[in-house]
Amino acid sequence: MAKISIDSLIEFGDSFIRKTLADIPELQLNLVTLPAGQSLPAHNANSNVRLLVLQGELTVHLSEETTLLAAHEMADAPLDTPMQIMNPSSAPAAFLVIKTPNPEQRTR
Repeated sequence: MAKISIDSLIEFGDSFIRKTLADIPELQLNLVTLPAGQSLPAHNANSNVRLLVLQGELTVHLSEETTLLAAHEMADAPLDTPMQIMNPSSAPAAFLVIKTPNPEQRTR
């Protein structure tokens, strides 16, 4: 088994950065970083999604509910849920996006 240090993979830039950590039929696991004050485009969840904040804070808007997540807090978004992820703070944020099943399986 290969050991992976998530902290060593976190890097911040001028816009969001996504790194795929796992891409198997049952799961897609992405590490995402989001600069301070930025957001990802609104979209619908393309799988069952769990968001786990590793560093910083995120505001997550799911359907009609908005939640502030701090480090080590998690939110879930069922398939097709309208969602938007924002970093309202003055510091960058890092988080995991856990998708089950892998959304690529839905298109096959």
